[in-house]
Amino acid sequence: MKRLMKQYLKRTQKPLESYKVFKKKVPINKWAFLLLGIFLTMLVYSVLELLNVVDSEYLPLTYMAVVGAVFGLGPLLYIHLKTTNRVVICEDAFARQNVLRMYKLVMYRDVKKVKHSRRNVLKIHTKRRTLRIPLSKYPSELEVLKRIFNYEGHFKQSRKPYKVVFDYDEVDVEMHKPSFDKQTSTLIETFSESYFNLTPGYLDDISLYGTTIDKVRFVDKKHAVFELSHVDLKKNHPDNTDFNAKKTDEAVMIFENVMHVEIFNLGKTKPADVELLGTGFDTLKKVARKTDVFEADFKPLEERMSLDLTLAAGASKKRVRFTFKSAILGFNKLEKDAWFERRA
Repeated sequence: MKRLMKQYLKRTQKPLESYKVFKKKVPINKWAFLLLGIFLTMLVYSVLELLNVVDSEYLPLTYMAVVGAVFGLGPLLYIHLKTTNRVVICEDAFARQNVLRMYKLVMYRDVKKVKHSRRNVLKIHTKRRTLRIPLSKYPSELEVLKRIFNYEGHFKQSRKPYKVVFDYDEVDVEMHKPSFDKQTSTLIETFSESYFNLTPGYLDDISLYGTTIDKVRFVDKKHAVFELSHVDLKKNHPDNTDFNAKKTDEAVMIFENVMHVEIFNLGKTKPADVELLGTGFDTLKKVARKTDVFEADFKPLEERMSLDLTLAAGASKKRVRFTFKSAILGFNKLEKDAWFERRA
């Protein structure tokens, strides 16, 4: 389990605290223990002969090597195969043990396809391999894995928000009812296939300085989608499971109901000299593409929020301002400490 915990920490950037281990319930034939007992008895007697404790030579060591392969190694290998292939259920992943008793961790989001055969076998397809889990050979509680994949959108179902719940030695899955409105829920569902972490709000715990805006596009002509090189999360952001501020991988920020767009060209000689370039979405998409964020300032308004950006592309600087209802940050993983942590 220690190796599995290290895998989980590396993949999710958080410790493995809640999980449930399922052992196979396949019975072990009594003959395996009987043969193993005979071998151990013969081995003890052979050692006693070697030490001259007993005065006979009925079981020489060369003979014991042959006997050991049949009466010892065979039953041990049989018992080993019967007691491996444990399955571990976690909040956002599962793991299966192989014959070497090593666990292979699979994130639910990495599963491409799941089939449930007539023989009650789950055939789980990832990008690189196919795992087969015969549910009939495990306790009935492992059926929770099938329900998880149902919520994940397999078995010809649409994906639904859910939560894996651990209560003492029990594990269950239930529908997760988000506290945000329907519009935000719809946007999160739309982008959930591309980004593992999608969290609305917490703008005070985000730093956009030094981020590159790769592309800006609009959804339904009112939601602005900023595709970013990364975002820096401060210590208090709920998706930051580390003690330091962290830099994410490629990220996205979705601004809901964008209005009052203003784009200015900042003067090269006098920063106070500004020129209004436009107030439309098309101008915003054109100006913001492939620029670096020099400054970013979020301000709360009476019923909305505003964002004031200073963008740099070479020697040219632009200022972009707009208001929005709320914002969603999306990314897949934390990579390293943020630039201001490394400088400190």
